[in-house]
Amino acid sequence: MTEKELFDATTARTLSGAYLFEGAEELTKQQAVDRIAALLDPGFADLNLKRLKSPDASAVLDAAHAVPVFDAQCLTVFTEFDDAALFDELKKRSALDSLFAANDAIVLFVRRGKGRETPFVSLFAEKNRYVSFDALTEDRAVRMCVRSCALRSVRLDRPEAFQLIGMVGTDAYRLENEVSKLCDYVGSGGTVTNDVLKFVVTPSVEYEVFPMLNALLAGNKKTAMRMLAEAMKNGRENPLRVAAFLEGRLKQMLIARELLDENRTRPEIIKAMGGSPKAAEIALKNAQKVPTERLRAAVAAFAEINARMKQGVMNETDALLLAIHRSF
Repeated sequence: MTEKELFDATTARTLSGAYLFEGAEELTKQQAVDRIAALLDPGFADLNLKRLKSPDASAVLDAAHAVPVFDAQCLTVFTEFDDAALFDELKKRSALDSLFAANDAIVLFVRRGKGRETPFVSLFAEKNRYVSFDALTEDRAVRMCVRSCALRSVRLDRPEAFQLIGMVGTDAYRLENEVSKLCDYVGSGGTVTNDVLKFVVTPSVEYEVFPMLNALLAGNKKTAMRMLAEAMKNGRENPLRVAAFLEGRLKQMLIARELLDENRTRPEIIKAMGGSPKAAEIALKNAQKVPTERLRAAVAAFAEINARMKQGVMNETDALLLAIHRSF
């Protein structure tokens, strides 16, 4: 089931039985739960809406067989569940199909992030009751930001929306927060410009530090240090966040470099690295510029930052600078 199919079913009030929600995009996932909860009569919501953690099989079956009170449907939302244990116990009771048989009870299993493939997940997928809330594409994020501004009577054109996404990424929670700040700043009837974006938006560490990493890889250490000083000016960026970002990118590059040394093909490397294909492409491209031993030494240098701080050898800024100078 796609997000759109779920939205259409919610609008048509045709939802019943059990559904499994998971995926990287937490805001749109929570919005889907909220839309379903809004189907209930608010006057009796306290009687017909339950949110439970770590359910056992008995709690799940009770929810599937629940009877609404003074309303057409009732809703139970389960989180932090052990799907392997639930599947085994429900299978033993021959009760798997009963999850999907209810007409007046809706049962939502909602997981943060995305779990591994299990028989429980496969069951919901086979029943077309599985919804994956995947990370927003750039184009979808642009449309979301433009629409969100329009609802507040604020104009955000597509070029500026793409600029906003470049500054903060495609996480919907963060985008919604930045859109809210922008709308409050320009006011109803206002327009979001590039100057407004630069003044109001809090950039992500990637936006701040990627150009610095590129400068370091190109051998322009002086330029990179100027960028670092600007990023940390007035406490805008934290040295530990910068260090964590650089360490993560260097680890990705090392994985790519080692796979290159094994003569693996580009598609094999991208697949083996996992995560975002775009990030994997960037790591692979950068890895081709740096010898394997140098990357190993760089990863080791950044891994020592926490140890140096805990031992009181130096503060976080000095530890970051030392790691940069040892690595590039």
